[in-house]
Amino acid sequence: MSKVYPDEDRPSVCDVSLGIEEGESLALIGSSGSGKTTLLKMLNGLQKPTSGSIIINGKSIEAYSFRELRHTFFGYVFQKIGLFPHMTVKENIEIVLYLDKKTPEFRQKKACELLKFMHLNPDIYLDRYPDQLSGGEQQRVGVARALATDSTCLLMDEPFGALDAVTRNELQDEILSLKNELKKTIVFVTHDISEAFKIGDRIAVMANGKIEQIGTKEELYKTPKTAFVKQLVQTGLRNEGESFQ
Repeated sequence: MSKVYPDEDRPSVCDVSLGIEEGESLALIGSSGSGKTTLLKMLNGLQKPTSGSIIINGKSIEAYSFRELRHTFFGYVFQKIGLFPHMTVKENIEIVLYLDKKTPEFRQKKACELLKFMHLNPDIYLDRYPDQLSGGEQQRVGVARALATDSTCLLMDEPFGALDAVTRNELQDEILSLKNELKKTIVFVTHDISEAFKIGDRIAVMANGKIEQIGTKEELYKTPKTAFVKQLVQTGLRNEGESFQ
């Protein structure tokens, strides 16, 4: 699969081929401009490939309606959270359920359940607005909203990049718990190799629109296929003061 924008002199995504297994977490990592966010947007139907195809459960992505992609397959957690500032936490979480014409009682119950799951007390947070929340609280609400339709896969675009280290670590742990408890498939975009190693069952390293290597953290660390992969892994862990276990 490839994606070329009209104003670019090279593809944003170039001849990428990969499979994502049900229930796994795949981390996409690379520097800015490597194509990882474009790849995520094509999975979600926000961008169409210039060439190639995306297959979901044996069918082309084009066989599904936009609504099916959003409500059945993919929940999307944005890099900049993307909560509607004029809506309360309750209204933000319920928005897709409202569009699905779910009853007010169902929507309220679901919003409360999801807030509790994300360790936010509904009695405190339901009627607050986004600007009354911390960055970590906003991102928790963003994840709750993505879970509202019970989609099978979560697409997460650098969701914790703007958070402090302590909050980021807490949310990483919560995503892993979510994956194990709800059996979600997760595609997680990050520029942080330590985060990729923590979240991903497999890691796909991207550069210049291509996948340099895809594999487990053991494979990337012990048998890097390119100099870029070796430098990324070793430099990233060294900067974090970590060693490979």
